[in-house]
Amino acid sequence: MVLELLEGAGDVANSPFIVPVAGCAMIACIVAVTSFGATRKRQIESEERLAAIARGVPVPPTMEEIALTRNQPTPNALRRRGNIRLAGIILVAGAVAVALFFLLLAIILGERRVLAGVACALIPAGIGAGLLIDAKIQTRELEGSGDKPPTA
Repeated sequence: MVLELLEGAGDVANSPFIVPVAGCAMIACIVAVTSFGATRKRQIESEERLAAIARGVPVPPTMEEIALTRNQPTPNALRRRGNIRLAGIILVAGAVAVALFFLLLAIILGERRVLAGVACALIPAGIGAGLLIDAKIQTRELEGSGDKPPTA
């Protein structure tokens, strides 16, 4: 019985699906650990604030509270806008790189049908352009609400 199970395990290890399944499992674990870490950090910060309140110690303001009292955008809004802009730039640059790759490959091979691969670059280019437009809209919203985004 045990011998049959061990022989069956060898088939699983030789399966062509082991790499994609392991990759997906790794990504799922990374997401789960990151989410758990962020939740735990917020829980610890909350417990520290409650302990300070219980002792009667004045609670220091959070970064969001400081930004709101100074009529500035919160660090989370600035970070989110920066991340969106960065993702858009990376996607557009990646799309240009993919298009150039297929263009050069078509020139080197002298095969015109390879140019169909340039169409693959349209997907990341469209997503990147959308993210850049979203970052621009967020910047206008921050400027329109009286907040001043940093210049650096």
